[in-house]
Amino acid sequence: MWNDLSQRLITGLAGSDPTADPSLQTAARKVAPTMAYGRHYGPAPCGARRAAVAVVWLQKDDGSWWLPLTLRPLTLRHHGGQICFPGGMIEGDETPVQAALREFEEELGHRPMAPVFCGSMKPMYVYASNNLIFPVVFTAQMPLSDWSPDPAEVDRVIELPMEAIDSIGGSGRDTRVRKIVRDQQVVGEYRFDSLAYRVGEDRIWGATAMLIQQLSRLVRQGDEMIRNCDRNPAELVSQR
Repeated sequence: MWNDLSQRLITGLAGSDPTADPSLQTAARKVAPTMAYGRHYGPAPCGARRAAVAVVWLQKDDGSWWLPLTLRPLTLRHHGGQICFPGGMIEGDETPVQAALREFEEELGHRPMAPVFCGSMKPMYVYASNNLIFPVVFTAQMPLSDWSPDPAEVDRVIELPMEAIDSIGGSGRDTRVRKIVRDQQVVGEYRFDSLAYRVGEDRIWGATAMLIQQLSRLVRQGDEMIRNCDRNPAELVSQR
């Protein structure tokens, strides 16, 4: 099913327009974290920082596909202890594609081998860190040697298998608790929940889970478009 993953991603991304389908917008809002007040989908503030994330499907020698994610050290100011895609700030006159590839190499110690750029997903504003993130999607070959992550930015590399994608939608939501501290004393707490799912002992939630769910939808959409193209070749051309 996944032998032509690049084509499925390219097709899904080329035919994806979340603004044109109200049902997709409604589904996206349902998986957003509570207390987000729609800010993941509204316009980003003028002062938001621009960041790129690398969504890179890597193929192993046995033909299987894996998605590398990173567990952030607890010492990081933003998103410490969370599971994220490789990524970071867009510097100077970099494009999101250039920034994503650079950050992937800096964080994981390897540049994707023979990368195929499949397209870009819809930018997402992450209000907690004031980042407007640009997810760019690639397929590539798995590096020949082990990961060599930057310890300042990556505590551990997590390889998410393609098979895990199918179970994302039914994994439920995760409740988070944060303490309210004033004058060095805990005066209360607030709770919020977000889309989350478990991979082994790891819990993936928030913006990363939202992006992976969108990616799953894009792959399925690409499958459907390609099947339609098999029945009517002119249809795929018109959708591009």
